[in-house]
Amino acid sequence: LNAINIDTSAVTIRPVVKTGLGLALVQDDDRAILTYSGSIDAIKPLDLSNDILTACRHWHIASIFLMKELKHHWKNVLQYCRTNNITTSMDSNWDPEEKWEGLLNLLPMIDVFLLNVAEAMAITGESTILKAGKYLSSYGNIVVIKKGSKGAVAFDKEQVWQIKSGENSANISVVDTIGAGDNFDAGFVRGWQLGWKVQKCLQLAIRCGTASVTGRGGFEKQLQEIVE
Repeated sequence: LNAINIDTSAVTIRPVVKTGLGLALVQDDDRAILTYSGSIDAIKPLDLSNDILTACRHWHIASIFLMKELKHHWKNVLQYCRTNNITTSMDSNWDPEEKWEGLLNLLPMIDVFLLNVAEAMAITGESTILKAGKYLSSYGNIVVIKKGSKGAVAFDKEQVWQIKSGENSANISVVDTIGAGDNFDAGFVRGWQLGWKVQKCLQLAIRCGTASVTGRGGFEKQLQEIVE
């Protein structure tokens, strides 16, 4: 993290806690991740102090179902952010228990909610992406559903935006899809923070996700894209 100039001043090292680990099992049309929670679930509500929360102007929250210690604290965190004019985004990722408990109650306090097709269908119980997106956006936020190589679609209460993968996507050599969704999230949120229109945010998100899949590790090719 230090090598790529990411601020690590808030990182806590605890010798008695083992680092969380995810093992991705990938097939052509599916993926499963085996996770050892370790430090992922070691964060306590007191660790998210007001000083930490107000140290930035935007909070992105991911994998909430892996952080069980914070399960009943997310509402307080999001309310505090909203009170202090801190914008928020969330990519909940998959719920291993497939219960999705409490997620819909958090949506009204999230500015941008990003998820993939499987998650959208599981959370809403709807039969199509269009219905799932409209349902989720009815909670008052921007919803972005990632469709992998087929692009993405975004929703708010009044409008729908769609984008396909880049024109040259067929010529892209896919090396590693791990991290592509996170890079997509980063691109969309960055554009949104800059006040871009949703369609332009989607274009940047697709560019970031596409760059990611051309190299191993989830971020190396993204860094190269930024430099170039």
